[in-house]
Amino acid sequence: MEQDFRMEEFDKAVLNETATWWQMSLPSGEVLFGTAKAKMLGFPDDMFKTYHDFVELVHPEDKEKTMQAMKDHLEGRSKIYEAVYRIKNKNGEYLKFYDCGQIIRKEGDQVTVMGFVLKVADDADAFQQMKKFKELILGGKPIHYRTGRQDTIKPKKAPIEGFLVY
Repeated sequence: MEQDFRMEEFDKAVLNETATWWQMSLPSGEVLFGTAKAKMLGFPDDMFKTYHDFVELVHPEDKEKTMQAMKDHLEGRSKIYEAVYRIKNKNGEYLKFYDCGQIIRKEGDQVTVMGFVLKVADDADAFQQMKKFKELILGGKPIHYRTGRQDTIKPKKAPIEGFLVY
């Protein structure tokens, strides 16, 4: 996979490096991601080659439900992948993240999932932070993946039940 550097610009300009984008290819598990998450965790970017590298750092109490949320999405039981989990940083402390994504491509056994992850404050406002972030990322008009413009594109039915392709 090759990283699109316009996404890095999006990270800095819109997400203010408290959130970032990610893309995962299956079945390989290979990931591409904005560098903000590795920075927030205090690790070098090259430490994370597959989703397994991130999962190893997820708090043991959160790992099963986080993996189940992705499985539910991949198997069509939920329209989007959505999870809140704690992940260990370089200092051994746990930070809380809200993660959401969706299948954007499926060709045979090759699946591409793309999403966003937000570091959330560990306080009473965390729910509101997640809600606003979800509205920013998932709400409004879609951004066409080929042109990068926010269009009023009519979606067509995807080969995967319950998903739309723009």
